[in-house]
Amino acid sequence: MSDFVDPTRQSLAAMTQECLELKKAALDESRPHAVTAQHKRGRLTARERVDQLVDSDSFSELGQLARSASRGEADPGDGIVVGRARVDRRPVVVVSYDFTVDGGSMGRVNDEKFARARQISLRTGVPLVMLVEGGGARITERMGSTTIRGHERFSDLGLLSGWAPILCGVVGPTYAGHANLVALSDFVVMLKGASLGLAGPRLVRAATGEDVQTEDFGPAFHARTVGSVELEVDTEQELFRALRNYLRLMPSNSSMRPPRTERKSRDELLSDEVLSLIPGNSQRPYDMRSLIGLILDEEDKLELKPSFARNIVTTLGRIGGHVVGVVANNPMFMAGVLDSPASDKMARFINICDAYGIPIVVLVDVPGYMVGKAAEKTNLMRRSMRPLWEISQSTVPILTVVVRKAYGLAYHTMGGAEFHPELMVCWPSARVSPMGAEGAVNILYGKDDTITTEFKAEQVRHYKSLEEPIVAASEFKIDDIIDPRETRRVLLETLDFIDGSPHASGHWRPPKKRGIAPV
Repeated sequence: MSDFVDPTRQSLAAMTQECLELKKAALDESRPHAVTAQHKRGRLTARERVDQLVDSDSFSELGQLARSASRGEADPGDGIVVGRARVDRRPVVVVSYDFTVDGGSMGRVNDEKFARARQISLRTGVPLVMLVEGGGARITERMGSTTIRGHERFSDLGLLSGWAPILCGVVGPTYAGHANLVALSDFVVMLKGASLGLAGPRLVRAATGEDVQTEDFGPAFHARTVGSVELEVDTEQELFRALRNYLRLMPSNSSMRPPRTERKSRDELLSDEVLSLIPGNSQRPYDMRSLIGLILDEEDKLELKPSFARNIVTTLGRIGGHVVGVVANNPMFMAGVLDSPASDKMARFINICDAYGIPIVVLVDVPGYMVGKAAEKTNLMRRSMRPLWEISQSTVPILTVVVRKAYGLAYHTMGGAEFHPELMVCWPSARVSPMGAEGAVNILYGKDDTITTEFKAEQVRHYKSLEEPIVAASEFKIDDIIDPRETRRVLLETLDFIDGSPHASGHWRPPKKRGIAPV
């Protein structure tokens, strides 16, 4: 063994101290000017966001010593903070883009860190939570043909989809590559003042000459007009709370069951107020969310896309501790009629519930689909089939309650009997038929001047009598007509009965590779 000692080599203690100093340089306290600038924008830093999102002292950072490939120590962390953490004691992988470093742009080392986070999420089957702001690729590092083989973020996220939940908080200006991450997420919350688009205003003006402002791409547009995000919130604290609430309702991955909570003592029979929920006049609206609030447990309710396609409600929650997804028509808006935006919203929600083994409760009060030239221009013919297709592909239990109207194709879309729901019941107020009685009589006799008004009225009464649920019950087309006050109890009994059993809804399934979506 040689006794040679390299006089230039530092001691282990010195090397360790040097490493610790380099790590410290990446922290907020070592970058006061950058932190102050971010706070002046009214936004938290990337590290502050992680601290407020995850359980205290649970974050274990990866790549803290990483630096920009082109600028080195000038860009600590290369514009991204990644690591393992816990939320409500359950493991997650967290990615937080750092706007104070090159605007959080996607450089080479930045991409390496994000790739590491994705791979951990994929291999271990834990949720990936991303907090994004930035303008996409870093031009100084990403130009040229070598980018033909670079990052694999899209293929990774495509593989992760349906395996482990992907959550995203849009916390600032988010364009190009960063916006792509949003579009590939299961659940997106957007902060007031943030903006989101495939291209920012400057690039839009340069490419098209169109004069746009960041406000044009803000949360109001995305949450209310196009429905590309699930929630819009006023503060970052609300954003973190929404992300945590979603995680509480999701399994860590699709091989696990949704997290059930302990049932709290509660009278499962609904109060008499539910009997006055439905107006006596079938043409009068009411807010279906009131019924949803009565049926679900008080804790952990989370309505998705509440400001978009308000004629359909999609809510995650619990019944007796069981996680469920509720799909319900809302007569308060457009009489609950289904259109293209509602179809898209419903289809995506069914997709998420099916991916993570969440039973679907369907509350039906639908007069039909929107018709007319304007509706057809939205490609409603195909888009109307998407939720039907998603139900046919799904394997989770479906529990259907017909509250009032259930007419035409729209009835089938709302968990109709052909999809073999685990529960198929009606309220006494239910009315089910291929179309309304007045419409049917008009088609049959509307052009016949020899038919009297009295005869038409009699035919309307006859067809209306056939719509009553007692007709279906007498031929055992439904499981039961239930007392509305027993709705929660009946749903809970069904969920308890099927809990833990292997389940595959619908018909026998052929040995195909996959179905072909209608749109």
